[in-house]
Amino acid sequence: MYSVKLKKVTPPSDTVSILQKLSHQQFHNRSVTFMDSRETTPCMLPNIAEELSKSANAITQSVLPGTLFRLNVGGKSYRIAADIVLARRTHSLMTTLITADHEHRLTLTDAYLEESAEYYLERNTKITDHVIEYYVTGVLHKPMDTCTERFKEELDFWQLDYNNVAPCCSIQPPLPKSARDKEDLLRRFSNVTCGEVRRDIYNILEEPSSSIFAKLYSIFSIIFIFSSVAGLILGSMPEFQRDNSQAHLYHMMHQKSTRDFSNKPQKFIPVVESENATNDFVYKPTDDPANFLVVMEYICIAWFTVEYLLRLSISPRKRIFVMEPMNLIDLCTILPFYLEMGFGVFGVNLDRLHNITGAMLVIRVLRVLRMARVFKLARYSTGLQIFGHTLRSSLTELSMLGMFLLTGIVFFSTLIYFIEKDEHNTEFSSIPSACWWCVVTMTTIGYGDSIPKTTLGKVIATSASVCGIIVLAFPISMIVEKFACAQQKSHEESQIRQAHMAAMAQNYFLNRFTRRRKACKEPLASSVRAKLNGHDTPNTNGSVRSIA
Repeated sequence: MYSVKLKKVTPPSDTVSILQKLSHQQFHNRSVTFMDSRETTPCMLPNIAEELSKSANAITQSVLPGTLFRLNVGGKSYRIAADIVLARRTHSLMTTLITADHEHRLTLTDAYLEESAEYYLERNTKITDHVIEYYVTGVLHKPMDTCTERFKEELDFWQLDYNNVAPCCSIQPPLPKSARDKEDLLRRFSNVTCGEVRRDIYNILEEPSSSIFAKLYSIFSIIFIFSSVAGLILGSMPEFQRDNSQAHLYHMMHQKSTRDFSNKPQKFIPVVESENATNDFVYKPTDDPANFLVVMEYICIAWFTVEYLLRLSISPRKRIFVMEPMNLIDLCTILPFYLEMGFGVFGVNLDRLHNITGAMLVIRVLRVLRMARVFKLARYSTGLQIFGHTLRSSLTELSMLGMFLLTGIVFFSTLIYFIEKDEHNTEFSSIPSACWWCVVTMTTIGYGDSIPKTTLGKVIATSASVCGIIVLAFPISMIVEKFACAQQKSHEESQIRQAHMAAMAQNYFLNRFTRRRKACKEPLASSVRAKLNGHDTPNTNGSVRSIA
């Protein structure tokens, strides 16, 4: 409980003497307290506003550059030259207090101490010492025994930017390159046409947590991505073709029978009984999907196209935008559709491209690129983003893993080749074919398509399997550790962000709806009204005298 003991001053009996005394009174007390008096009459009220205005102007002039601004924080008095604070040219609470008038200061502070002429704030004095030091030296340090989040709260109260903190006491971890690029991109919006609108659209498209509209947009985009991938998958099934009457024949054709003497799997080739009967049953399920799948594909492609063009139109750096990995994925998801449509417009029959060397391979690659749509989920999945960042930061470990595997593959494939090459019906006809067996063995997959027959070959296979486990264990464990650390860091940042938002909301409601004693703009008028109404109310004189 902080309280100020007020000095009782008996007012003169007439208005003229009041003005004379106010004009000659020094403002080291910053206010005059009038006690209730029987001689006080309502006719004195018109002059009170003028008197209070003169008092406020005098207080404002007393803290202009070249004078000391008086502040009391948590019971500790501070004196700081106003010109030093204004020289920092930073928009902060201290700057606002110095440049504001008396009435505005009363709304920004918790109280005004009349005897010492100080504005009172109920804040942490330890951090305030460093804030005052920042205005003097230009360097802001964090107290050693202060929590980082508590320090951030105080900086938010004083309206100081986190970048003002000295590097030795940095409260922000170094931003990754992607975050720095994003900040640089947001700054570039201020230098382009309609930058404000384009930045808002960018936040909706790229930041799902920025607003409710961005969250709804991300939900719709995820629905379209899943619908597109599901349509592509269902379109490969014979049951979802326009003509699905021969779907059962397609499944029969792909059934495997028992192995013959050459240990090769055989297939049942169905016989199609028709006028043009043939045993060569050819069924291409992806060429003619059902109508509803085609319509769904068109709708999804239209959504992806509008999305890509909208991102491109609002980007302030279009050349860099086109070359970004995620935007290349977006382009790959829609490019095959328009290329196939272009072939149809120019009269090119895709079925005739089978006989052109390499042409059908290009078409198949374009169709496979449509599956790149699944990678669009990385825009809205924190886990996928963390995984991608982990892989990029683990290039050293991945290169080490590749070197270990390459060394082991070359070594064991060479051994198994020279040991097994003279055996009857050997499957190790060359070192490259033995490399395939070595890859499958060292990665502990073991398809069983190639099997060593000699005892020494089986010993080498066992050694290759054990070495593969050892080789894979060390780099993968380091990659997993990096992924776990990145995930933990992301979780902590999310918790800090939520706590910060909750604290901001709490401070807003406390400042907006708190039951704080307000300074009276007309102190003598309130005293007169209280006397006339018969209430024994203490005089406020435009300030709050105590804080609970």
